[in-house]
Amino acid sequence: MPRLSARALAARLRRVRVVLMDVDGVVTNGHIYHFVDTRGELVEFKGIHAQDSIALNWLAQMGLRTGVISGRLSKGVAERMKLLSMTYVYQHRLDKKAVLAEICRAAKAEPRDILYIGDDIQDLPVMRLAGVAVAVRNGRPEVRAAAHWVTAREGGDGAVREVAEALLKAQGLWQKVLAQFQ
Repeated sequence: MPRLSARALAARLRRVRVVLMDVDGVVTNGHIYHFVDTRGELVEFKGIHAQDSIALNWLAQMGLRTGVISGRLSKGVAERMKLLSMTYVYQHRLDKKAVLAEICRAAKAEPRDILYIGDDIQDLPVMRLAGVAVAVRNGRPEVRAAAHWVTAREGGDGAVREVAEALLKAQGLWQKVLAQFQ
């Protein structure tokens, strides 16, 4: 997929109604830490950048629906995404194209109304359908090649914030966000 010019990207961003993304490598830096608790159960830890977190809340506040589609299953991710006002949380699903279809039906949206952020090859089926396909800077080469836009920031280190700000600016909502902090 060829990169979009700034003008073409802005036009597509104005159309976006739903922002979806992978978790590991996009919302997080891809590192997964495990330990066994006192009951002998495996516990998983992941870090989410504070600037990405606040940006996801801003998207929800401004009326955009957000969500994750992840191949992994994590109680922590489910709870964190709830705190971030995400509309759609799909875990333990590698059939991301099928999930996209479910979300489009639920949101009464077309794939062209979707912005999707990915980093690895399992994200490619959704990226090929999304109106705006974004790869994080440290994504796999195949994913960067398939993206309309590659972020300047890495996954788990402000890439989601970068995308959110650009989207909010394109939709004329950035000043409303800033006004909250005047």
